[in-house]
Amino acid sequence: MVGLPGSPEQIQAVSAELVRHAAAVDEAQSTAKGAQPEVWRGAAADAYTEAVHRTLPDAVALAERIRAAGGTLSRYAAALDEAQRAYEHAQIGFDRAVNAIRRNPLDVGALLDIGATRMAAFGAQGRAQQAAAIAASELRMAAGGVAKDGSWWNPFSWGDDDDETVPDKRVTDNITDDDSFDPDDVSQGSIGDCFMLSSVVSLLDTDGGDEFIQDNVRWDEDKDGYWVTIYKNGSPTDVFVENVFDHGARQSDADDGGWWIFGGDGEKPSIAALYESAIREEYGYDFIEGGVPADAMEIITGRQVDEIKNDNHAGLSTSQIESLGDVLADGGQVVISSPRSGDHTIDVTGPDGESREIDIVNTHSYAVTRVESNGDMWMRNPWGPGNSADGGGEFRVSADDVGDMFWRATSTNVTD
Repeated sequence: MVGLPGSPEQIQAVSAELVRHAAAVDEAQSTAKGAQPEVWRGAAADAYTEAVHRTLPDAVALAERIRAAGGTLSRYAAALDEAQRAYEHAQIGFDRAVNAIRRNPLDVGALLDIGATRMAAFGAQGRAQQAAAIAASELRMAAGGVAKDGSWWNPFSWGDDDDETVPDKRVTDNITDDDSFDPDDVSQGSIGDCFMLSSVVSLLDTDGGDEFIQDNVRWDEDKDGYWVTIYKNGSPTDVFVENVFDHGARQSDADDGGWWIFGGDGEKPSIAALYESAIREEYGYDFIEGGVPADAMEIITGRQVDEIKNDNHAGLSTSQIESLGDVLADGGQVVISSPRSGDHTIDVTGPDGESREIDIVNTHSYAVTRVESNGDMWMRNPWGPGNSADGGGEFRVSADDVGDMFWRATSTNVTD
């Protein structure tokens, strides 16, 4: 399968530039309207006043068209980003299924997964096409033209009515089985919430964090759902969760217990999926579709959260890396932020001592598990097992690479 083209970041940058231009036009028209000294009289003053009255409506309309174009590009960037994430998730599932078929050509589940992931990829392509058609039509209107038919071919149009911002898959009581607390098994879905999942993974990686989650996620047998405790300004809030997102976080190394009978990826929702639904209930879907690790960590833990970062997104210093090692040694949790742009392929080492080449994902959050005395850092990608960037699991990044690329770290300690 071929990835979806386009750069949401660059599109958002153009959108922001258009919004700034609209503000500049607003300021110019305001200045022109007010630049009429009371002592100014005569034909020149009359001509100026007439010109202002004649041109200001056009200036107002121009500012609105520019602002509308900026809004269109912003919405298109968000839709494209979501489609690319969904496509990438489908690609990960497809690759995993292909590898399973190579190991066992008679693996019926893997054969079904291949079909399901291809359908998911086509669906993502269709959503990207639809967003592009709508954006093109709106831009034509902003430029003073006439909107054209934004029709596009959607081979899976029966899913168009689904609202992906609403969790609609019933939970089961096996989400918190004994095998559900392995940090290596959390797999991010197509929701852009790595900033939140990385906090869950960092908690699962520590004994204190494990115990914390078990205390804060509780099955209610009478109501057939979970009570999830999150925190608002440090105060606990219990949220009842009976549905999770079908495109949300999953437990990758698990029997689905019948979660998907057909057309799914054969993986049950992970504990992180319960947090996705609980946070969405209190803060809305937009909050979990891309945010700041410090906000998510504070909401999940209710503890004091510390954030260190350098100006201009420069890498962390040696002393900052050492301080993160102290937090982890004390049983705390750490999330680290990757570069905002560029291609970053590095060599890392796995727990088995084997070296491999991986890609560091831009604008992404990783859970940090430990820091060596020399500054080397062990971390996990919340994309989970078999992902296309690093394959999943814990890996060791050299101190030099950490200092070159990772620019922000967020930490807390639920045992304090």
